[in-house]
Amino acid sequence: MKTFNELDKPVRTETSFNTWMICAVCFCVMAVDGFDTAAIAYVAPTLTRLWHLNHAAMTPAFVATSAGAVLGYIASGATVRAIPRLTVILLATLLFAAFSLLTVISSGVTVISFIRFVTTICLGIVVPVAISIAADSAPDHARASATIAATTGLSVGAALGGLGSPLLIAGYGWQAVFIVGGLIPALLIPLVWYVLPRDQEQAQTTGIPRRVADNSTWFQEVKSLFSPCLLSTTVTVWLVAFFGFLVNYLFIFWTPMLLLSFGFSPSSAPLGAAAAALGGIAGNLLLFALATRLGVPRSLILTASIAMLCVVGFQIEGLDRWAVLLFIFGVGAGTATACVGQSALATVLYPAALRPTSVGNAAAIGRVGAIMGPSAGGFLISVGISAQRIVLLSFIPLAIVAIVLLISQMRMARKRTTSELGSF
Repeated sequence: MKTFNELDKPVRTETSFNTWMICAVCFCVMAVDGFDTAAIAYVAPTLTRLWHLNHAAMTPAFVATSAGAVLGYIASGATVRAIPRLTVILLATLLFAAFSLLTVISSGVTVISFIRFVTTICLGIVVPVAISIAADSAPDHARASATIAATTGLSVGAALGGLGSPLLIAGYGWQAVFIVGGLIPALLIPLVWYVLPRDQEQAQTTGIPRRVADNSTWFQEVKSLFSPCLLSTTVTVWLVAFFGFLVNYLFIFWTPMLLLSFGFSPSSAPLGAAAAALGGIAGNLLLFALATRLGVPRSLILTASIAMLCVVGFQIEGLDRWAVLLFIFGVGAGTATACVGQSALATVLYPAALRPTSVGNAAAIGRVGAIMGPSAGGFLISVGISAQRIVLLSFIPLAIVAIVLLISQMRMARKRTTSELGSF
């Protein structure tokens, strides 16, 4: 098991062509996941107008989206114990494609919330499995880089949805967003089947066993995350996941609504979600580059600081639309890297046999934050809190992410110093 000090060492990025092909397919899987997860945010301004609702009325749909993902993430570790990972990805992708298409029958918040809940259970199952396959395909020195590369697909999918959904909605109605969100993953299934390795093949190639011992239960795996040697790692990763997802999904779901208060029209408001997602892509690329020099924890501290500066910039009076989009871009860069970074930390710090469970549970904790973020945003909007004040409050969880990582760095540095002194 690696420590945070080992993560601070330069990350070499030489990997085989096969590794990057696997990462590319996992990237595509994550991209359709990112598109479908954020799809409700793209259509929310249009739905509130068509269904004659106030903005806060979409909160149940946002919460249901994240709640379904939580269940999916938690179920992922148990699922891969019984079913091969490739089969899990294929079945879950087929199911969330089908339920995304089914979303078009929605006639109110209750129906669309239920369908999104079921859809994102399937989405949540896919993510940890895809991350573990990408991580296992890479050698130790490139595991964090492979994880970051694959997980960046979430931001790319959300960005493409934010850019394309105004055109889809304007030309074909809000249903077109979910039709596209259902067709693309269905078309991706043959590529997944052809490129991604079977568990037996990956075990032979990497030497990493894909089956946990028969006498080990899912509960025992989760319990082992809190063993003395893993407790501090679990606390750190979970806190980064929780607060990173909280802010990220606050902006993903409520940015289109918040932009209405900055003078954007309902048809152009999804551009805010696109700006946040594009910022996430830029932030992930920055994280990928910095990880080779600074290590993952220090890189995450830097990107969280960028987001905090942009949150402060939001408080400037008289911002024009381009300035608003620029600051949203910066916040997206900082918050998306926290979501990706917690997966990178989990894949590197935990043993291979625990990887699906550790990634899945960390992501589930993150999705709890993803529930609380949109819920808090809906509550604050409903009581009349201004958009600028809501953005300012997001400074707090971002600061917590940076502080948690900094404390972990300092604690591990003290341990290393003590160990070196003891050797004398």
